[in-house]
Amino acid sequence: MRWKNTLFLAMAMLMLWSSSGIFAAGPPAGEEYSRSTGGALRVRLAPAAPHSPPLIPKNLADLRSMTGDDFLCVQRDRFLVASDLGPGEYEYLVDGVLDFCRNALSRVYFDNVKSPAKTVNIFIFRDYTSYEHGIRRFLGMEPITPYGHYGHSQKYIVVNYDTGPGTMVHELTHALMSDDFPEAPIWLAEGMASLYEHCRAEGDVLRGDDNWRLPELKAALEGGYLTPLQTLFAMTPQTFNSVKVSLNYAQTRYFCKYMEELGLLPIVYKDFRARPFLDPTGGKFVAKAFGKPLESVEAAWRNWISFQYWKE
Repeated sequence: MRWKNTLFLAMAMLMLWSSSGIFAAGPPAGEEYSRSTGGALRVRLAPAAPHSPPLIPKNLADLRSMTGDDFLCVQRDRFLVASDLGPGEYEYLVDGVLDFCRNALSRVYFDNVKSPAKTVNIFIFRDYTSYEHGIRRFLGMEPITPYGHYGHSQKYIVVNYDTGPGTMVHELTHALMSDDFPEAPIWLAEGMASLYEHCRAEGDVLRGDDNWRLPELKAALEGGYLTPLQTLFAMTPQTFNSVKVSLNYAQTRYFCKYMEELGLLPIVYKDFRARPFLDPTGGKFVAKAFGKPLESVEAAWRNWISFQYWKE
């Protein structure tokens, strides 16, 4: 299928934003966000103005009324999707990427969602101009990244499709995990979302591929300034998203990729999900899955990193 090949290009267009010259910001008050990030690109947007939580439609008729004739709207399971993409691109993204990735991730990881599951809205905009205008029009806010974000409390995803389908898969992972394992710490949530922002299909399974986050990770390894895993696992969302942000994403992504390659990521995820009260950081579950202390796991992971390569 065409989309399975193009998923490799998932976020390649993010590189176009590296010279945007936009400055630092935090998310608006009153909402929690998971944000796609350009990693080493360190792109930032101007601060968004405070706003009231958006009123997100929870049925197809209301969504169509909200978006008007310029947007195609469909329902897939509990996901309501609105987009101003052309019909061909829309079908590829919704019936291809969205359906496959949702099913694949749910089959391997996110099988604990309580029924009835909450409705999630996905707004997919064809380019940055449409994205910026649509976020203002539908959500009453300014963009908090050029790529997309997931609003936890209101259950919605916004995507700038110019950055590729990987943005949607990143935010979709957040939406699925938030209902399946709401206690998951930031390192696991962003590690898994970042892992599948650039992936390939193997049969009915997704596999994370190397991406642009690797060079920064290797530079930190060689420079001796990687954050110890125990410290990384204990980070709050505030710390994770304020100190060495792009490196935090790179470390968590590649630790999740390391576990995935060894067949341990589903084991760690589900064991952790079942008993998070035993260790809210997840370190004990990682050590248990590997059968050795976390320090030994980290040493082996650091050695593994040195043998990973990526070409743009």
